[in-house]
Amino acid sequence: MLADLAAIGAKRRDPEQVVLYGREAIQLAQASASGYVARRLQALCSEFGPLAGDRRVAELGAEIATLSTQ
Repeated sequence: MLADLAAIGAKRRDPEQVVLYGREAIQLAQASASGYVARRLQALCSEFGPLAGDRRVAELGAEIATLSTQ
C-alpha cells in the first residue's frame, strides 16, 4: 500500500508524497525483510520520470537500490 501511494505521488509529480511514502515503505521492507515490498519499490523507481532530477527522489532511489529482493 505504501509503495502504491508513492507511485500515485510520482504520477501526480509530487516529490513530497513520493519521498514520504517511499521512505515508510523502505522502513517496512527492512523491518520485515520483505522481498515483495522491495520489488514493488524497485518498480516505483521506473515511475519517477521527471522527478528523478529532484535530489530527495534521487536519494530515495539510491536507498531503494540497496534493498534485497530475495
